[in-house]
Amino acid sequence: MTGFNKRKENFLTRIAVENLPASIKMKYLFTFSLATTLSITSCNGQDDKKINSNVKDSLKNAPYSISKEGDGITFNYDTLSAEYIALANKSLINRSYKFPTDKTFETKIKDIFEFDITQYKNKIVVLNPSMFPNIAIKEKNFILIEDPDFDSKEKINTDLLFYYNNYLFNNDRIAYNYLKLNQSILLKDLVRLFGYNKDKELVKFAFDGFDFNNEISFHDLIFSYNTADKKFYIRKEIFDDIENIIFGGETEDLSYAKDGIGYNRVSNIIDKISENKMQYFQPEETIAYLYDKQLRIGITGSIEETLNKNSIYKKNLQKNNFYGFERLRDYAETIHQPSAEIVNKVMSFKIYDNDGFSNLRKEKTATSEIVQKIKSGESVDVLDNSGDWFLVKTKEGKEGYLHKSRIKSN
Repeated sequence: MTGFNKRKENFLTRIAVENLPASIKMKYLFTFSLATTLSITSCNGQDDKKINSNVKDSLKNAPYSISKEGDGITFNYDTLSAEYIALANKSLINRSYKFPTDKTFETKIKDIFEFDITQYKNKIVVLNPSMFPNIAIKEKNFILIEDPDFDSKEKINTDLLFYYNNYLFNNDRIAYNYLKLNQSILLKDLVRLFGYNKDKELVKFAFDGFDFNNEISFHDLIFSYNTADKKFYIRKEIFDDIENIIFGGETEDLSYAKDGIGYNRVSNIIDKISENKMQYFQPEETIAYLYDKQLRIGITGSIEETLNKNSIYKKNLQKNNFYGFERLRDYAETIHQPSAEIVNKVMSFKIYDNDGFSNLRKEKTATSEIVQKIKSGESVDVLDNSGDWFLVKTKEGKEGYLHKSRIKSN
């Protein structure tokens, strides 16, 4: 590995740095000179420090500042060489780059990278965990990005640096075309990884060739990750783009389904959310949203299977007013009709317990309050058979939970 990320080694002495290749050494030397400079100036600027201390104390450390490289090696981006940053900054000045204002810089980064740099005290903010990340240089208002394939001792591709920043902050179409031709993956990742969709020409370009059948890639496309609460959030704007660009908009009704592979993994994602609800923001509403998006292009299989398998799901949707999703409401209340076979199957479960009875519980735990004792061999209606604890209704009309090991189908 060479270039920008080779510098991420935790050398503790200047001697170790002096033994590095010239292309890497430069990026470390500032770490040592910085310590000397701070010791000389430590007695100066005390008033400024007091004024800014309260503001700084209220800010957080950026989440990706410390990079773990393996083998016990880490790198702190806060110590990124000032000379290296100055070299990149000078290359932009030499090309008459129009630097954005502080406000524009902050707003654009939030729009494009879903990252609010104003929340963090760091002057250098890594925007994504990667071997070659996007790095916001707050005091200079530009994104530092490296081209790992560029043959230069500093590993700074000045063309890439200029055109990338010019597209991001000035929406320059010449810059866009340069990136499209020479850095297509980097350009597409603005959509595929960060969910940026303000530039519809870019969204169409990013969707072209995207593997919608790859569940991991599809998940990265449709969800953002919040480092504060450690949850995934659905990107509804990206789903709107898939609906409009891949499928050409919604169907008029549910009498037909549109062709396209854009939603091939939605059912898998629904299963994933159902199994890991703590990892997602508002998981039940998100699942309902995904069903509704399928229905908007005529896909009924997933919601039909869920309603047939889980009779209480419709009640939960009604309780929440279908979260405002009209297609989902229309299908569940008007169109869907469970077959007689499904109804009979749901009602043909019996209790089998070696103890001669089984305890109907109020909650999904073995220590929960006992609602009723059900004799072995008695029939129960299964209202929800998802998970290890089934929601059932007894012949006396009482509802509660039984462990699935105590329920057998006829």
